[in-house]
Amino acid sequence: MLLKENLQIAVDQIRAGAVKSFLTTLGISIGVATVIFIVSILEGYNQSIQKELNVLGANTFQVQREDVFTGIQVGMRKKKHRKRLDKSLARAIRENCSLVQSVGAEIWEHNVSLKYKEKTTNPTIGVAGADPQFFPNNGYMVGEGRALTDDDVRFHRKVIVLGMDVVETLFPFEEPVGKEVKLFGKRFRVIGVLEKMGSSTFGESRDNRVIIPITTFEDNLGKNRSCKITVMVKPGVDMQAAMDQVIGVLRKERKIPPGKENDFSIFTNETLISSFNNIAVQVRGAGILLGLISLLVGSIGVMNIMLVTVTERTREIGIRKAVGARRSVILSQFLIESIVLSSVGGLFGMVAGFVLAAVVGSSLNIPFTIPLWAVFSSLAVTSAVGVLAGLYPASKAAAMDPINALRYE
Repeated sequence: MLLKENLQIAVDQIRAGAVKSFLTTLGISIGVATVIFIVSILEGYNQSIQKELNVLGANTFQVQREDVFTGIQVGMRKKKHRKRLDKSLARAIRENCSLVQSVGAEIWEHNVSLKYKEKTTNPTIGVAGADPQFFPNNGYMVGEGRALTDDDVRFHRKVIVLGMDVVETLFPFEEPVGKEVKLFGKRFRVIGVLEKMGSSTFGESRDNRVIIPITTFEDNLGKNRSCKITVMVKPGVDMQAAMDQVIGVLRKERKIPPGKENDFSIFTNETLISSFNNIAVQVRGAGILLGLISLLVGSIGVMNIMLVTVTERTREIGIRKAVGARRSVILSQFLIESIVLSSVGGLFGMVAGFVLAAVVGSSLNIPFTIPLWAVFSSLAVTSAVGVLAGLYPASKAAAMDPINALRYE
């Protein structure tokens, strides 16, 4: 019964000073909202990340010159001067590695525009110079027309396979296969259209790209760019064994002395997922740290307002003690008020965090999720903040001398 009365008193006090209570708990609300937002967004990413980061085909890994980015680093990253990867390395792997099924080379140019008659795309298109193995190794499917062939590469043909974003912009009412588009100021004949893949978890369209023969790419943009080499392993072959075989061929071709580290990097879908998880842990940690700072600021505000409340209600405390209220009763009354005040701030923060996460998640095309552990943790932390912030003011109220309290004006 006493608990119910104390809760009612706490609610009445918050209602009586609604604006004051709101401003007092703003720091707590911001802290909880920050943590809830970051955790909810990261949980949404985790639900779809397995699918979205499978950028390579099944049983496939990629060789590239630079290291895969694996987390947030403070300060300048050390630049590694490495020789470029030439497309001839793909041929060397193909000829000397018995455990691989398909080897392809690709080079990319980003932020390019294409033109057809009077229509022009935005300069956001990615152009891949590739060979026929590009399609199975990267999980691309051709919906209309055909993919590149060895003859397209051998004879430096000006042919192109379009992504659906490009088709929808340049050919809204026409069949694209057989038509000619302008790229790099040259005419390219459309031979195929990729199946629609949609947007990635990170909001980037996977359909705003086109593929041309790698030799034609080099004819237009030069041969000094580094390739990426994709390798598909034979069915039933251990991925690590195939990677070791490829590494051995590359070290020999690039004349890397024994004992010296590789001057290239290898990554798989699992590598990307691990990299994302590493970044997610760091982002989550930073978000929780910011939330704790806000909670600390909020707890100071709660303690301050509770001290003011104790001062304002000194005569009330004196009357209650004069009629027999024990110290424990006074202590619990003000502790409950502090806990309720903090919890209300926490609830507002949770609602704000989830609303913000839902809006941002919708814009980024990721699922909205409510992690129950974050909800219960937020309630527990805000209650603990209420106890810590209210302990001194409540103890001060409980220790008052009733005679001096009754004399207070």
